[in-house]
Amino acid sequence: MRLALFISPRRVGILLTIVVIALSIISFAGQVSTYVIGHGRVFGLVRLFDVGQDSNIPTWYSSIMLLFCSLLLALIAKSQKTARTRYILHWKVLAAIFLYMSIDEVAMIHENADLILGSHISRTGFLHFGWVAVGIPLTIIFVLSYLKFLIHLPKKTRLLFVVAGAIFVSGAIGAEMFAGRHEEIYHLDLTYAMITAVEEFCEMFGIVVFVYALLSYIKEHLQEVNFGIKEAVQAQ
Repeated sequence: MRLALFISPRRVGILLTIVVIALSIISFAGQVSTYVIGHGRVFGLVRLFDVGQDSNIPTWYSSIMLLFCSLLLALIAKSQKTARTRYILHWKVLAAIFLYMSIDEVAMIHENADLILGSHISRTGFLHFGWVAVGIPLTIIFVLSYLKFLIHLPKKTRLLFVVAGAIFVSGAIGAEMFAGRHEEIYHLDLTYAMITAVEEFCEMFGIVVFVYALLSYIKEHLQEVNFGIKEAVQAQ
């Protein structure tokens, strides 16, 4: 028996966009309940859907999507290796990066950066969250090292990669910096919650665009992907 699974990049993109919008709206409603109405629990649902919290539904969703990106990148890397094309290592490194990001989403590795940085960085203002001081130069190094790779990509894929990256970084680093500065001055309030909501929306939607880009690339350049399961051949 053969099982065929067909995936439409457009339909996946629309579905994931709806999920991201739904999570963002539910989270925002929870923050309004907390800071305006004065009900910060609502049977635990506020924390369960708060995009600014860890170990909840949005965290689980983001981790799965990052892992999905890693698997798609690994699939593309495998196809590039078979076809003996250029930039195989770049695809593999991207797969490894997204695998790390998926783990970090639930293990909160980057949020423990302050313990590693110690007192080497003055964590005030826009650098209130110490890991940003490391994230900015790493992002610049990554972009510079991947410029030739981006230029080599098909025009549509290159544009989608750039858009996805810009959206994701504007949230992960840009909005994070504003959130840190606001927390330092005003502490936690509705405005901080709104900045965090924008940050997380940008991160989640950036990944949606990236998933769409990867699926479109596979559809247009790999045409068909076959999976098979077989017993290992033992040496005689």
